Amino acid sequence: MKRGKMKKLLVTLILAVMMVSIIGCSGNSESSGEASGGDGNDKVTIRFSFDQGVGEPTQKIVDKYNESQDKVHVETVILPQDANVVHDDFVNKLASGDTSVDVMALDVVYVAEFAAADWLEDLGQYFDESTQSKYLPGTIEGATYNGKLVAFPWFTNASVLFYRQDIIDQLGVEVPTTYQGWMDLQEKVKGLDEIKYVSNFQAAQSEALVCNWVEYIWNNGGEVLDESGSPVVNTAINVEATEIMLDLVENYSPEGITTYNEPESEQVFLDGKSLFIRDWSGFWNSANAEGSKVAGKVGATTLPIGPNGEAPHSALGGLDLVINKFIDDEQKEAAVDFLKYMASEETQKEMTLISAQPPVLKSVYEDADVLAEIPFYEKFYGIIEGGKSRPMSPKYAKVSDAIQRNIHQALSGEAEVKDALDQLQSELEELNK
Repeated sequence: MKRGKMKKLLVTLILAVMMVSIIGCSGNSESSGEASGGDGNDKVTIRFSFDQGVGEPTQKIVDKYNESQDKVHVETVILPQDANVVHDDFVNKLASGDTSVDVMALDVVYVAEFAAADWLEDLGQYFDESTQSKYLPGTIEGATYNGKLVAFPWFTNASVLFYRQDIIDQLGVEVPTTYQGWMDLQEKVKGLDEIKYVSNFQAAQSEALVCNWVEYIWNNGGEVLDESGSPVVNTAINVEATEIMLDLVENYSPEGITTYNEPESEQVFLDGKSLFIRDWSGFWNSANAEGSKVAGKVGATTLPIGPNGEAPHSALGGLDLVINKFIDDEQKEAAVDFLKYMASEETQKEMTLISAQPPVLKSVYEDADVLAEIPFYEKFYGIIEGGKSRPMSPKYAKVSDAIQRNIHQALSGEAEVKDALDQLQSELEELNK
């Protein structure tokens, strides 16, 4: 063979070897559904997508699952910590029947939307009622659509009324259980240890306002939707609940509260200027952290109730696990095995300890190791047990927008409370058609 031809052959062989090497070294080259492993025990690979807000602890859990497996291997697909980005990514995939992701961590408020579009696998066949009864009822309710379990709770969250225990002790009074009870302390606490306001919550036009408002009406015996799913927002007791909220805004809260989300309201409480704050459970750690003026002085209790309320309820948050309905049976079998691992007592406990995200399994709240690490959970269990899900609607984003606009107008004085609720009722009825 001539030298020129020999050179061309060598170059061709080298390029071929490089291509084989590149393909062999690419850890992400497998498409969902292909087998993995090279030890003779091929595994079914599934892909699990979630946002990076829970990225590090979740990756540890997934790694441990993979180490325990000889049949299934889970790859993670981590998305940005932005609820809208995650929602749109999942919608774009499922609307086109995409099967590149098998399991998704879905914000609880979007379960109804995805279920109504018929994108989610029915999980009732894998988790019977006896199993479901071991989990917090509010989280199972939020994972159910039209009587079908279409998601499985992964972890949850709920709001809490944090208050200045030291001030309550100084006054020598019991912790109030009603909104009026807290208002009655106004004159007694002003100027006491720099307290300026009794009340503090999130009243900016945002999703936080939706959570706050539904709690006021639930805790006065009201609802957003009736049992048939029809809107019932302009009832007398809902008007009364919204007027209580307005009274707190105008007379018992910081002047700028209608612009407050969590960071602004939390800073007021951390500065020692408000008697209570309604916030999510994770604020317990911030309130007692180094640098907080109220560290070691904070108590936690259920939200207050109104004149027509019988029991306090907090809005639930958190993430559910769902299975892509379009994947094949082998992928579904592997995905269900992974969900059962994530829902197990051992994994729920481990996730709680490494992430401090509130678990959904009742027994974890009684675990000695968990209570030693997070003693606040002893009181928190009673709060979260009474938690409720925001209105289940396939058009939740539009429902939320309507609530935000109309309730914010009522709280900022741009509309009378009754007029705002009448307008909201009209908009929700239109969305319900």
